[in-house]
Amino acid sequence: LCPHSTMLSRAARHLSTKARTRLVGLDAVPDALPVLNELCKQQLEAVQVLPAGIPYRQDVEKFSNFLMATAKASKSVDEFEAKVGLGEVEEVIDMVRSEMALIPKYAEWRAWETPMGEEKARLDTNKAIVLESLKDRGAAVRRLDIPMREPSVDFPTAVHVETTPYSPPEEPEKK
Repeated sequence: LCPHSTMLSRAARHLSTKARTRLVGLDAVPDALPVLNELCKQQLEAVQVLPAGIPYRQDVEKFSNFLMATAKASKSVDEFEAKVGLGEVEEVIDMVRSEMALIPKYAEWRAWETPMGEEKARLDTNKAIVLESLKDRGAAVRRLDIPMREPSVDFPTAVHVETTPYSPPEEPEKK
C-alpha cells in the first residue's frame, strides 16, 4: 500500500466524524454511536454472571438499555450528548468500558453478599482505622453514639440513608 493512500483514507474518515474531543487525552471515536451500542450489548451480556435480583446488575442493565435507546433515537452525536447529559459520547464510552472492567471483579468479590465472621471483623477494624485517620487530619466525622439535638445540614441524621437508582433525564419539551 502506498503511504499516501493510508493518509488519505485517515483524512476521509475524520471528515465524517468529529476531529477531536474537547478533553485532553480523550480521542474522538469514529462512528461513536454504533461503537457505544455494541459496548452496551457486551455489557448486558457480561452482567449476566451476577444474580438477577441484585441492585447493581439492575442498575447496569437499566443504564445500558437507556444508552442504547437514546443512541438509536438520536440523529446525531450532538443530539445524543444533549439527551444523555453526561458530557461527550467518548466520555460515556469510557464509562461503559470502565464498568465492563468492574463486572468480573464484582462477581469475583461477590460484593452483593453481606460480610460475616472474620471478614466482617476485618472490615470493621479497617473502618475504625480510616475514621481515626480522618479525625487526625481534622475532618469532621459524625459519631452515631452521640445524638444530635437538631437535624444537621452538614451530616445525615439517619443511620441508613435511602438512595434512589439512576433515572435518565427527562426529555425537554418540544416547542
